Amino acid sequence: MKVTTSCYNRFWIFDEAYQLQRLGVLHRLINDYPKFMTRRWQITDDKVTSLLLNGIYGRVTRKVFPWVSFQTRSQITRSSILFFAKRLPHYLPLDSDVFIGLTTYSLETIERAKQHGITTLVERGSFHPKTEFDLLRDECQLWGGSLAHLQKHYDWVIERENAEYQAADHIMVLSNPAKKSMIAEGIPAEKIFVNQCGVDLQQFQPAKKQDTVFRVIQCGGIDQRKGVQYLLQAFSELKLPNSELWFIGGGLETSNLQSVIQKYQADNIFFKGGFPQRELAALYAQGSVLVLASITDGFGMVVPQAMACALPVIVTENVGASDLVIEGENGFIVPIRQVEALKEKLLYLYEHQDNAKSMGLAAYESVKQGQTWDDYGERLVNFLHQINKRN
Repeated sequence: MKVTTSCYNRFWIFDEAYQLQRLGVLHRLINDYPKFMTRRWQITDDKVTSLLLNGIYGRVTRKVFPWVSFQTRSQITRSSILFFAKRLPHYLPLDSDVFIGLTTYSLETIERAKQHGITTLVERGSFHPKTEFDLLRDECQLWGGSLAHLQKHYDWVIERENAEYQAADHIMVLSNPAKKSMIAEGIPAEKIFVNQCGVDLQQFQPAKKQDTVFRVIQCGGIDQRKGVQYLLQAFSELKLPNSELWFIGGGLETSNLQSVIQKYQADNIFFKGGFPQRELAALYAQGSVLVLASITDGFGMVVPQAMACALPVIVTENVGASDLVIEGENGFIVPIRQVEALKEKLLYLYEHQDNAKSMGLAAYESVKQGQTWDDYGERLVNFLHQINKRN
């Protein structure tokens, strides 16, 4: 079996391509990075097609975002998507058995692949775009804002992705919550394959905590989507002695949560900024619990990363990685926007820190069994063999 996979930007696809190569089925990775980047994932040059012009165009045009209107940003984003999407079919090896592409970028290539009898699988890392937009619009309205300026762009994405979902043989999502959002928008359940992302256990593993501070960590962008506003309120209202809250992630300067951040500003709340992935394990090691209070999050790779570092986790029902949480054993799942639920679980872990450590060890054991990148790759390749044989 020969599998061609593709991506614009990296996401989790380089990990996926390495797994396809490891299992002997990678035919080609088509992407917009130079080959020195794919070498970092040990993907051999002969398996890589680099559309460098697309990478340069995307990165250069994004530089102007701070100085242009939302409408102009949307136009630039659409032009970047279509520039890649229109070129991609011309680089598809026609002797491929399977083509895998990211949603929004793959419609034209799916159509070309089907003309040549190639099985097609489209991947989405988030909820269905309509579900995602509805959740974010409602959240924005709760805080006195509006997403009207993004409506046209989302309408375009939704129309394009729905065409991909219809054209592709199968759809892969990263979690059961994401699958539910697809079904709610009319996608047949039998067309959807769920494959949760893996974690690198060489990079993320338990390490000694250096102090006795009860430290809550959230890792992700500083924005409404990640539920920062609810965790800030919950932590602030608890007023726990010898505790800290760390936000790890970029976007503070441009965040639409400035008034909330100022309201809850305190000496034990820290916005640490963004860090490269290789440095995250050392930060997780100083935590007592990872929280991801997202309104919508197709997976949330920081969750298995923190679990691999022996942290219990608290996530919302709309975090895809809630698939990995066994309630009360390795973490907790709470409803979105529920400050009291967050407070209850944080207080429990604070008052039962021995239990919290046991839950963290259980979290480590649970990701060791079935949630490595090797596990992800084996699930994917087994599925591809099934659908390729069927087609």
